[in-house]
Amino acid sequence: MRFVSQDFYVLDNHTVEENIKDKLAGYTDEYKQKRANQLLRLLDLTSYKNLKAITLSSGQKQRVAIARSLAEFPKVLLLDEPFSNLDLPLRDKIFTYIRQQIKKENAAVILVTHQPEEALRYADETAVMENGKLIQHDATFTVYYQPKTKNVAALMGRYFILEQDDLISAKVKLSRNQTYIRPNQLQIVDSKAQAHIQVTVTNVFFNGYGFEYFAETKLGNSVYFYSKDNTIQIDDAVYLKVKWY
Repeated sequence: MRFVSQDFYVLDNHTVEENIKDKLAGYTDEYKQKRANQLLRLLDLTSYKNLKAITLSSGQKQRVAIARSLAEFPKVLLLDEPFSNLDLPLRDKIFTYIRQQIKKENAAVILVTHQPEEALRYADETAVMENGKLIQHDATFTVYYQPKTKNVAALMGRYFILEQDDLISAKVKLSRNQTYIRPNQLQIVDSKAQAHIQVTVTNVFFNGYGFEYFAETKLGNSVYFYSKDNTIQIDDAVYLKVKWY
């Protein structure tokens, strides 16, 4: 079992390379060097390998702490907000490696995070805690698309509440797990016959991936949906189909 805490525990008076080799007691010098080189490359630490840990920044120390935990891959890896000082490409690189090793070694990782995007990216299952109580524990896909409470819905990203009276047809009956809707569940359609709801656009923003449209239902409830183009104008009426999960 290995644990990466928020304190980034490292051996301050040892070099980065020595910190990694410290966790490889019992192995040959040749293997220690090979494994240390692998982790130095993985964590982008090669250029710092001869520096003492005490001279490093907090982000660099965090990488050293992660490298120490991975030196001999454990059966259980505990990560307490391990990527707080790392940029997204490096986080993805590290966790891609960790996921590969999990499958290879039949190991497990428990990741504690306050960043919902980390849970969405990395976790097969997500458990949501609130005031010391377990609110929901499901596959991450289920937690995202079928949150059990409003707080869980808000924690996992942008959402809106769809009410029965917002629907065009009374024949469609909303269940409890269809109440909280994600923007990417809405698809623009051409006709009322294809749609679940009709909305009026109130604003539009470009987010880098496409355009975010803000709109209102006939009850005045807020709705958000995405589109790759910006052909829709403010005050336009739009028909939307909901993709249920």
